[in-house]
Amino acid sequence: MSVHTNLLQEPRDMFWRFICERQTVWLRRVVLQQDPPWTSDEILQRDRFTNVYRELDPGTQYVIQEILSHDAPPQDRIFNTLIYRLIGRSETHKFIGFQRLDEYDIDAFESALKTRRDDLNQPVFTGAYMVSGYNQMGSSDKVENVSRLFGEVRDQFDEFYKDVQRADHPQSIYSAIRGLPGYGNFLSYQVLVDLLYPLSTSGESLLPFTHDEWSSPGPGAQRGLKTLLENYNQMPFLDAMHWLRKNQHDEFNRLGLKFPYLKDSSGNRVEISLANIQNCLCEFYKYHKITHGQGRARRRFRTSSYRSTRELEQLYSEYPISIDATHYQSQIVSD
Repeated sequence: MSVHTNLLQEPRDMFWRFICERQTVWLRRVVLQQDPPWTSDEILQRDRFTNVYRELDPGTQYVIQEILSHDAPPQDRIFNTLIYRLIGRSETHKFIGFQRLDEYDIDAFESALKTRRDDLNQPVFTGAYMVSGYNQMGSSDKVENVSRLFGEVRDQFDEFYKDVQRADHPQSIYSAIRGLPGYGNFLSYQVLVDLLYPLSTSGESLLPFTHDEWSSPGPGAQRGLKTLLENYNQMPFLDAMHWLRKNQHDEFNRLGLKFPYLKDSSGNRVEISLANIQNCLCEFYKYHKITHGQGRARRRFRTSSYRSTRELEQLYSEYPISIDATHYQSQIVSD
């Protein structure tokens, strides 16, 4: 059975329309610098959805600019990426500072996290996703468990890094990350995706692979695929994701959609990668569920707290993303 014949028409069309409208919101907000609302879609006005391009999210820009581009050996940059993704909050990583593998001290790390939590009354961890791999570290205090967990990651890092260097496929790196304490399927893939972003300093990623070679759909993306596929038990999820990646142009054209592709600093079109298809499937599942009255979003979008255009310009200034309106002229969608 082919992917094409297995796709259900209504959710298939909604998937591409949702992606197009979500990226159009970004275009109107950041490139055209319009005032809200940036869409007539009430769900997108009200609820919070991540960007079509993961690299546009502030959290991803943080890991690219402040961790992966840091002047440090690759081992230290990978170690900090692991720390950042498990904690999930850039403010916390910024507070504790860039960690050196050979200087990592469990007690000092724990003390810094407790200072932020107890003395400054600031959140330490993200609430966007659940992580439970630290529960077996012997304490009832999450900060203490996480500090000990990274001590174990440090102790295993040399062997882990040898596996990374030997890897001939991104799935092998994913498996190596998955073998570290505290890293399940979801977080392991998020770390892998981070490590494959090209850096502004060199134009190359830390690892010699791309976002289009392989993907591991998380729970939300799997639900999105089940929404799209009539007989999902007969279709490997990765095959379906590759089909969506390969056929994005034809699908937008079929629906008469003028998708505002992201442009790089030279004005060249950036296609939706396989990794971003994975992300879009997760967001689409939430959107589809809300549309059909089967749930509600966990987070609301508040225009009163959104980042200013100046903040977004600064956010993207160190990464090859264009927010020059002339690069998007042919893709501008009128209201």
